[in-house]
Amino acid sequence: MILLHNRNFNLLLVSSIFSSFSISMYLLIEQWYVVTELGVPKLVGAVLLATTLPRVIFMFIGGMLADRLRKSRIIFFSLLFRSSLMLLAALLAEGDLLHLLPLLFLAVTFGVSDAFFWPARDSIITQLVSEEHLTKANAYMQTINQLGVVLGPPAAALLLSFFSYSTVFAIIFSLLLISCLCQLTIKEPRKVNQTDVTIRFQIKEALQYIQSSSILRLLMLTFIFDNLLYIGPLMLSIPLFAESVFAGNAFTLSFLQISFSSGIIIGGILLGLLTIKKQGRWITAFLLGEGILLCFYSQSENLILSSILLCLLGVCVSAINVPFISLIQSVVPKHLIGRVLSVSTLVSIGLVPLSYGLVSLLLIADISIVSILLVSSLSIVIFSSILILQKNSFRKI
Repeated sequence: MILLHNRNFNLLLVSSIFSSFSISMYLLIEQWYVVTELGVPKLVGAVLLATTLPRVIFMFIGGMLADRLRKSRIIFFSLLFRSSLMLLAALLAEGDLLHLLPLLFLAVTFGVSDAFFWPARDSIITQLVSEEHLTKANAYMQTINQLGVVLGPPAAALLLSFFSYSTVFAIIFSLLLISCLCQLTIKEPRKVNQTDVTIRFQIKEALQYIQSSSILRLLMLTFIFDNLLYIGPLMLSIPLFAESVFAGNAFTLSFLQISFSSGIIIGGILLGLLTIKKQGRWITAFLLGEGILLCFYSQSENLILSSILLCLLGVCVSAINVPFISLIQSVVPKHLIGRVLSVSTLVSIGLVPLSYGLVSLLLIADISIVSILLVSSLSIVIFSSILILQKNSFRKI
């Protein structure tokens, strides 16, 4: 309960919930606006790409700035910039000027701003929280973020049923502004500026450190393996199962998606209550459980059983991601945390679209989603078993 008395961390939590809630609302409205107002549903993918690709491209730059500048100020200006974009969107929508090109501009600039937010937000935690409380702090943050992801879309849909697009954009502007004000009051410990260090040296220093650390190499390899073989097959299987296996409707799809998201929230809450001593063993154990559960899920033809398995798979996501971030925060020198975290986030964000693409190609080649899930689950089980049986540095942390 010590974290609950940490004023700066509590302000960061409040700022994060408003930010996460606002961003998930914006992403849904952005897609729905393309479909209903612009009438070009085929371009939804292009608009989403315009939002996510800049985030991937600028993520490492965001990590470098987080290591050079005050993180609280980077977060503040990122949120302030996004709130300004929402105010601009509200004005354009009110004047019937929010056409495709302005929307693409908003999507790109929103994604760029987001690339500076995450490395600074994840690395500032190490300055606000002591090392023994990092796992719980990350668990709380993961839970807060996932709550925003779960609650944002239905809230946006509800608001759109009563208000115009311009009004909803204005509401998102207000929420982001509140997040800005919370961030502005955080007292971040000052550090010595590294303005005499070149960007080229910063990149080289971070990559050399990752390459020299056996723990980080294993962590990154595990993260790559998990994001490539797990997220894509699982997330694409949900709509396919809802339609083909359960012969359901939009409610069936939302029920399955909420089950998975609820598992992530439950996992975050549990990790906030537990104290994990051997985080490396914890990660490999849950990675093995993830592979086994994925295998059972691929064979399930019962809606309730599938929803339970999806909930457990969501718990595994939190049980792996939270200690993963905590390990990086605890083993990496503070002046490198922003860059190393940006690399891990880049790996996560960059590999998920690749995973989606590979699964889509396999589906086009008439390979069933059940077969894809089985191969993915078997690969995860084999990989995690090797990690458990080998005497590597992962077992010591």
